[in-house]
Order: sequence, then structure tokens, then C-alpha cells
Amino acid sequence: MTTAHASSDAFNRPAARFTADGLDIRASALGQCRRALWYTATEQPVTNPIPPESLTLLEAGNALEPVVVRAMRRSGWRVSPADRDHPVSVSVEATPGLTVTGHPDATGSPPSAGGAPAAVEQFLFGDAEPNSPNEDIVIEVKTRGPEAFKRWRTLGAERSHPESVAQAACYSLGLFGECRDVMIATLDTGSRTWDYEEIPAARAERAWRNASVRIEALAEHHALNGPDPEALPERDFTALDWQCKRCPYLNLCQPGGAGETQDHGEQTEPVSDEQARQALREYEQAQARIKSLEADKRGALKTLQHWLQGKGERKARLEGSAKQRTVGMVQSRRYAVDHTRLNALLEPEQRAEIVTEQVSEYLRVS
Repeated sequence: MTTAHASSDAFNRPAARFTADGLDIRASALGQCRRALWYTATEQPVTNPIPPESLTLLEAGNALEPVVVRAMRRSGWRVSPADRDHPVSVSVEATPGLTVTGHPDATGSPPSAGGAPAAVEQFLFGDAEPNSPNEDIVIEVKTRGPEAFKRWRTLGAERSHPESVAQAACYSLGLFGECRDVMIATLDTGSRTWDYEEIPAARAERAWRNASVRIEALAEHHALNGPDPEALPERDFTALDWQCKRCPYLNLCQPGGAGETQDHGEQTEPVSDEQARQALREYEQAQARIKSLEADKRGALKTLQHWLQGKGERKARLEGSAKQRTVGMVQSRRYAVDHTRLNALLEPEQRAEIVTEQVSEYLRVS
């Protein structure tokens, strides 16, 4: 494990590269497909470059990371962010012949160590060793879109984005020589709200071990084949997975794979552009009618509410166009789950039994 200061252009280094000692993987690329990492290390030409709009979103997310650090400070956190011009570089040996290198976003501690999730876990189960109140831990800053942020907050980082936990664990090993508790601070780029999740040291270390075992195959592949661009490791995903769909080497790895889709619709006859335009116009007309009806409905309900309040009652009978109806105020009750505490108290396998994920697909016109 080594640490060193690097220049700001280190942020633009490739996801994988060959070194005199073997293979070096960028810490933020721990979740990438091993074949994609091999394409990068062997300097294969990119066949599916990142679209300009996606690149803009990526750059905007990176630019917002210092905003999260400032927000944490305003909330009472003690945070030491990385120097963007001369960031500290850490390098950790994942397995002989393969190192993982990266630049920690920040170190620090939350406002109240006594109220941190790790302390709660230790109190309830007696099997956690919370960090000293004055002991720094790694803070990994992420930005997510609204859907990814909701998924992260609900499922926990170890289920939704395990590579981020392994990345933070790698930084902890590189900075402190041990896997301490790590903190994942995440900003919702839609609402500009942020939240955090503390991962106990034992679970962070397990995430690092899992990531190390997965990429260990690259070291073995390199030992057998050397830096041969024609000798390809196995794929980790299929063309239908989002990792493949966003891969810059998709057409090189799976020619024609980008066009593979699943037909979930019932219509089998081809639809012409004119038919599609007509359907879109009908959709727009229906939407306009729905909005008008919804506005009328809201106005009528507001009038009825004022009438009921004027009577000083919560329920009353009133003659309608077809029959007499009951107009009344009703209460609805919802229950919230503190996912931050839940994620801290339970192992990922236990959370998977309690918090399940369902995926549905629908058509959206925007």
C-alpha cells in the first residue's frame, strides 16, 4: 500500500493500464466488466463513445462533488477534502500482479460520533468496533440521478452500488493501512438534496475482498497471456445489461449486440412513422383533456372543502346530479422507514429479505 501526491491530470487516467509490476486498475472502475478493462489496458479503439449529453451529465456530477463537501461542513461535519490540483494517490495490492489506484475524495468524521449508525449497531449487537471520535475515516462522495439516489437510499450502497463501497474500502486501506468504517455521501442531482450512509469496517472490508476476488482473474489472465489484445477475458455482463449498453467497446466486444432488445409489447405489425406521429398527436390531445378535467376537479373539490369548513363539520350530505352524496374530510396514514438506520443495522443479505426490489417497464413521452 502506497500513498503519493499526484497532479490534477491523474483524474483523467485510464480505467486500466499495464505497469512494470503487472496490471493497475482505477479504483472508480472496480465495477467495470473485466473484458472492458482489458480493452482499455491494451489500448483498443473506442467503438461506442460516450454521447455528448451523457458526458455533460457526468461532468456536471463531478463538478457538484465539492458542493456536497461544503454542505457537510455546514451541517457540522469535520471534512478534509482532496486537493484538486495535487490529490493524494493511494495504491493497494489486490492480488500479486494487480494493484488498485485511486484518489480519495475526503476524510473526516460526522458531527456526533455517539449518534453514528456504527455506534448504534455496537449497542444493539455488541459486535461492532466503532471508530474513535477523533479518528478520521474515508468519505466517498457520489452524485446520482433521482432514480439512482432513491435506489441507493432504499437498498443501501452494498446492494445498489457495491463498487462504491469497495472503492472507499480501498482508500481506507491505502490511507490508514486498515479498513475502517467508511462513509458514502451522495447528492441527488435532481432535488439537490444529499444524504449519507456509514458502512461498518467489517462490511467495507468484505466489499473489498469481493471486488478483489472478481478482478483477480485479470491478474491470472495477464500472467498466462501477457498484454495480448487478442486474448480476451470472459465477459461479466450481457448485451441487455446496462453496463454493456453503456460500454465504450460494445460493438468491438459484441458486434450487433447494441441492437438486441426484448419485445415486451403485444403489437407485432410494423408501425410507420406517420402512424407513430398520429398516435403521438392523439396522446397529446388526450393529455390536454385530462389536464383540463383535473383542473376542473381540483376547483370543485376546493369549493366543497370551503363549504364544509363553513358549516363547521367534517362530513355532510349533499344532493348531486344523480343521487345524494356524502362530502367529508378523510385522513390517510403512511409509514416511513428510516433506511439509513436500517442499512446500518442489517447485513445486505438480511436487507435483501426485508426490502425487495421490483422493476416495471412503461412508455414515457416527454
